[in-house]
Order: sequence, then C-alpha cells, then structure tokens
Amino acid sequence: MAVNFKVIQRRNPRDLQAAPKSYGIAINNGTVDIDRLAELVGDGSTVRQNDIYAVIVGLVNVIQGELKEGRSVQLGKLGMFSISVSSDPSDTAEEVNATNIKSARIRYRPGKEMRNMLKTLSYSKVS
Repeated sequence: MAVNFKVIQRRNPRDLQAAPKSYGIAINNGTVDIDRLAELVGDGSTVRQNDIYAVIVGLVNVIQGELKEGRSVQLGKLGMFSISVSSDPSDTAEEVNATNIKSARIRYRPGKEMRNMLKTLSYSKVS
C-alpha cells in the first residue's frame, strides 16, 4: 500500500512576483467512519461489533468530560489529547481573565508508534 499524492503549484505569499513552486500533497483515499472501525476491530477479535461501537462512543464521551475538567488524556500508543487556547493580549497579568480567551482547540499529539508509522510510509504519484 502507498499513500497517493499529487502535485500542486503555490506562490510564495511573501513574494507574489516569484514564480510558483511545485509541491506534493497527499490525496485522501476516503473516510472510515465509526461503524466501519467497529466492524474492522470486531473482525480481528472475539468482541462483537455492537460492543466495540458502544465502547468507542463511551470513550469519546469520557475524553470530552476529562478535557472539560482541564485534564490531558493519554491513550497509550494512540497518543494524547489536550486543550489549548488562544487569547487576546493585555498589558498586565492582572487584566487577563476569561473574556480574553478567544478560541479553544483540541490538541492531538500522536504516540510514539503512530509517529514511527509515518517513517514507514511509501508514496505513489498520481496525475
């Protein structure tokens, strides 16, 4: 199996007069939904698909709850989820409060095995 990629051209936003450069970008080969994941995991184990689905949904709910409490969630080989925020600046620390927070994001940091998987990928150029 290989990750397909295509070539696109992009201009340098800092130098619009410069000639565009060519870059390779990955092509998404479809999406796997939660039902398919439960089916695939179920095919490789003695646990039924419905039970796996229930565990995945339950896991998502628990992760959301832990993130809301301000905790990071470490899922071993899968990686870690945490909250990060962006805020508007203030002149002093005393002036900073919750109204300064303008957005929040869920940050995902892959585990070591997930990162190592990236090193083993092969690529195939498509036109």
